[in-house]
Amino acid sequence: MMKPKSTSIIALLVSLASVVLIVAGLKAISGLLSPILLAFFLVLVTYPMLTWLQRKGLPNWLAYSSILLSVVLIGLFVLTFLYGSIEQLLSALPTYSDQIESQLTQGWQWLQSLGITSDDIESLSWFQPERLLQLSVAVTTLLLESVSKIGLTLLIFIYMLVTAPSFAKQLHISLGNNPLTLARFQGFARSTSTYLTIKSWLGALTALVQMLLMWILGLDFAVLWGALSFFFNFVPSVGLYIALIPPMLLAIVQLGWVKTLIFLVGYLGINNFFDIVVAPRYLAKGLDLSALVTFLAVIIWAWILGPIGAFIALPLTVMVKKLLLEAFPQTQIIATLISAGE
Repeated sequence: MMKPKSTSIIALLVSLASVVLIVAGLKAISGLLSPILLAFFLVLVTYPMLTWLQRKGLPNWLAYSSILLSVVLIGLFVLTFLYGSIEQLLSALPTYSDQIESQLTQGWQWLQSLGITSDDIESLSWFQPERLLQLSVAVTTLLLESVSKIGLTLLIFIYMLVTAPSFAKQLHISLGNNPLTLARFQGFARSTSTYLTIKSWLGALTALVQMLLMWILGLDFAVLWGALSFFFNFVPSVGLYIALIPPMLLAIVQLGWVKTLIFLVGYLGINNFFDIVVAPRYLAKGLDLSALVTFLAVIIWAWILGPIGAFIALPLTVMVKKLLLEAFPQTQIIATLISAGE
């Protein structure tokens, strides 16, 4: 007869193997799964607007058409703007060549004044004029590659939004005998929708103030860097610093070190003001995840789903926590451990 301790170990190993298989499966279909999940969370944001329009007396077809047309137009505008701006930036790179040379010369002179020779630095193939800005553009385009899937995402979103009312009705019917699970679904949808909505307008307000700062300092492509700040506002912990890299490199080349320092302090100050002072007043306890979990969630979901995974890491983690971990006694302790606590 098998001992209880051996049974527990086998159950643990089976559970771990199941997790590995699930993660491997998600990673294998990440190309298709990413736009589906992005469209799903987009529906969570727009569906309350749809119901609000219906309550105001708009016919169903007009309410649906208004939401769909708005999302499609915004998506096409964002796609056109990003590709156009990045193309302009690439074409403008040669014009910064002299400024890059000047900044590098000043930097090497400063190193020499400290007794550090610049021969080894100059010999590095990557440390050449224009390479710094090319690196920033590569980072920008790589982390925004999810925009290329916007067409598929919008198509999936249209079908999801149209079928959302019937899905909600079927969910109530199928979970009518399990009110606790139904409450978890509703709580997840409500909290995630509220979080994404508030995060959107806070990110937009933060980006506008940052663009004003860049405009005052005379930094080129301020609107592009503001849009970058808005998108990476959804990536917790590291999003701020990723969005800061391209404009800061350009500021060093274009504005010099003094104005770059002013830009850096102002940029971080604006972001921290909205994150620390303004956001808690509206987000309350947020999505009830610890700081460590929010950081790890970005890394894990980005590895599984690619760039889109970083942007929807928090809602995905909350979905796993509320609908899977909290639903079973065996995993409730994990849900408690990853929560923010008091």
